[in-house]
Amino acid sequence: MTVISGQRLTTNILADQLATDISSQISLLEPSAQPLAVFTRAAGKERTIASKFHWTLDESKARYAAIDNAAGYNGSATTLKVTDASAFAKFDTVLVTRTGEYMQVMDTNVQNSTVDVVRGVGNNGTGTSINDEDELLIVASAQPEGDRAKAPRSQNPVKITNYTQIFREPFAESGTLRASGFQVHPADWPHQTRKAGIEHTKDIEYAFVFGRKDARTVNGAELRTTGGIIHQIATNQVDAGGTLTEEEFNAGMAQIMRYGSRKKLAIASATGAMALNKFPASKQITRNDETTYGMDVTLFQSPFGSLNLVYHPLLEGEKYGGVIIVVDLDDVAYRYLGNDQETRDTKILHNRQEPDRDGRMSEYLTECGVEWGNEIKHGLFTGITS
Repeated sequence: MTVISGQRLTTNILADQLATDISSQISLLEPSAQPLAVFTRAAGKERTIASKFHWTLDESKARYAAIDNAAGYNGSATTLKVTDASAFAKFDTVLVTRTGEYMQVMDTNVQNSTVDVVRGVGNNGTGTSINDEDELLIVASAQPEGDRAKAPRSQNPVKITNYTQIFREPFAESGTLRASGFQVHPADWPHQTRKAGIEHTKDIEYAFVFGRKDARTVNGAELRTTGGIIHQIATNQVDAGGTLTEEEFNAGMAQIMRYGSRKKLAIASATGAMALNKFPASKQITRNDETTYGMDVTLFQSPFGSLNLVYHPLLEGEKYGGVIIVVDLDDVAYRYLGNDQETRDTKILHNRQEPDRDGRMSEYLTECGVEWGNEIKHGLFTGITS
């Protein structure tokens, strides 16, 4: 037994007594197998002091609505049923994009989903027939001279919730095996340490991609699962339904790049990556001279922004073998549970075996989740077969 003279330090006690925080190192064990987890940790790493964490979303006011009347309206109708009357306010000027007619809102009835308007503004009050589902663009407000301020309107931010999930990956060996010799390198314990670390990061990666948020009670204790990116994306979904054409891809990119960063991360299945490489505009694809976070990254330029494209080998199978997931990393944060005394970011914990066990057990442990920000900044291409 070693006798320590003076103060006990992290450098003079038995190394196995310490929990090793290896969040950064574990991300590089097999980065190509878990690019989403690697990039989210690198993009933004924030502590959460609660296993249930929140963020809020606030959006600009709606600018588009539509006519909601099967019979449409003639050019003199002044009370119009619309898809969302709450989007309009008194004195809003509105453009019927199909016909070019300009009108102005004089009153709204949210309960009946109607707006009262002056027709044919700028055209001597002459309106034009309007069809069902005609698009309406709210242009601006125009008030009379000397008028009082109109009633203020605002929106409350929306609260979004996710959970931290406890990921554990134990590995063990008997005392006899520990005392045995090995003819291969590395020896069994270092090999199992690395292998368990890879599986641990894959578990986190699968959850970040496919997980669904939930919290329920099991044997009196709460069990939580974190929500992944696929089930977070509700707005920008493009179903290729077979071959992904360049026109289809550009239309999807116009939608996905409408909000947020003009440079986003795309993680693609093999089929998805091959589909992009077959475009006639593939001259716009250039290989980076160096790797990023241990991965090969391809820069893909589109008319609407650029993508850092990464092949993801875990995107496979009948359904997910044909997807491309686009993530705005500027709106993403990796959240790990912790306070000033303890952190649940990735650790390897030693001597987890029972006191009388003739052997040794260690385990990787992480309690984390992801803050995905505003889902409208992300996107998903599905159903790609070629």
